[in-house]
Amino acid sequence: MLLHRGRHVSAFRALIAAIVLATTPALAARQDPAPTLAAAQAKLDAGDADGALKLLDPLVKREPKLAQAFLLRATARLMIGETAGKDDLDKAIALDPTLRLAWLDRAAVAVSEKRYDAALADFEKARALAPADADGILNIGAVELLLGRLDEASKSFQDYLGQRSGDAAAYYLVAKNYALTGYAGLAVQNLQQAIALDERMRATARGDANFADLTSNPRFQELLRAESYRVPADALRAERVYPGAYAAGKGPLLLATMDALQALGEGFDTRVEVTPEWALLWGTLGNPGNLRIKLSDDAKGQGQVALTAPPTAMSAGEWQQSSARLLDAILIQLGKRRIIGGPVKPTGSPR
Repeated sequence: MLLHRGRHVSAFRALIAAIVLATTPALAARQDPAPTLAAAQAKLDAGDADGALKLLDPLVKREPKLAQAFLLRATARLMIGETAGKDDLDKAIALDPTLRLAWLDRAAVAVSEKRYDAALADFEKARALAPADADGILNIGAVELLLGRLDEASKSFQDYLGQRSGDAAAYYLVAKNYALTGYAGLAVQNLQQAIALDERMRATARGDANFADLTSNPRFQELLRAESYRVPADALRAERVYPGAYAAGKGPLLLATMDALQALGEGFDTRVEVTPEWALLWGTLGNPGNLRIKLSDDAKGQGQVALTAPPTAMSAGEWQQSSARLLDAILIQLGKRRIIGGPVKPTGSPR
C-alpha cells in the first residue's frame, strides 16, 4: 500500500515493502546529545545501521528518557531485521506521545505485519498531531482500503485530493492505492485525472509495477494509448517533416531524434513513450520537462517531429534558434543512418 513518510532509508523501506510515509521535519533534540543524534541520523541516511547503533546504544544508556534516541535506534534495528526495534518505537511513544514520526513508523511496521487495525489507530494518532498535513489523510485512506472499507477510504482520498487540488502526483498516488487493492475502475479514473494534469504521469504508469494487475484492463490500455494533449495557443512550437519514417517506433526517426539530443548535449527524460501511432520524449531546455517532442508519421508516411514548449521557457528568438538547431540535428542523424543517402548539412536554418 502506498503511504508517505519523511526519512528516506532504503533498507527500512524494504522492510515495510511498498509503504512510503509523509514528510515530517525531525524534532529538535536537546543540546548535549544533538551531535550524536545528528551523526546517527547521517549513518542511517547512508544506510549504515550498524554504525548508527554504535552511536545510539551508549546514548540510550546515558539518556534513558530521550525519545528521539529510541526512535533512531528503532529505525536502525528495523533496518537490520531486529524486532527489538518495535520495542524502541513503543518506548519512544511512551516517552514523547507527540513524536509523530514514531507513530508513523509504528504504523508502517503494523502494515508490513498486516495488522491493519493497529496501523489505522497509529496513523490516526499521527494525523491528530498534524491535522493540516494532507498526507496524513492519504495514509488513513490507504489502510482503510486494506481493511475493505471502500466508502471510508474514498472519502479520505477525496479529502486528501481536496487539499492537493491540481496536483497530478496526488491523483497518481490515489490511483496506485486503488490499483493495489483491486479497484480497477477507480484506479483508472484517478490515473486519468493525473494524466490530464500532467501527461508525463502516463509514462510513469507504463513502468509502474503497482499497475501490473491492470495490464489486461481495456480502459487502462486505452488510457495509455490516448494522446489527447492540446497545444496551448501561446505555446512555442516548431515542426518538420523528414524522409525517415517513425513507423511505430521501428523506423529511423526515433533513434535519430535521441541521437540528436545526445549530440547536442540536451538531456531528456529516459521514460520515452512509444506507441504504434506516436512517440513522446521530454527534453530540458534548461528545465526538465520544458521541451515536448512528439514523433509520428504524416498521411504520406513521412516522419514528422513536433516541438512545443511553454511560452516562458525562452524568448521567441531563442526558441527559433534552439528548435531549428534540434530539427537540423535530427536531419544530420538521419543522414548518418544513410536514410537520405549520407550525411547531410542542413541549410536554410537560422544561425
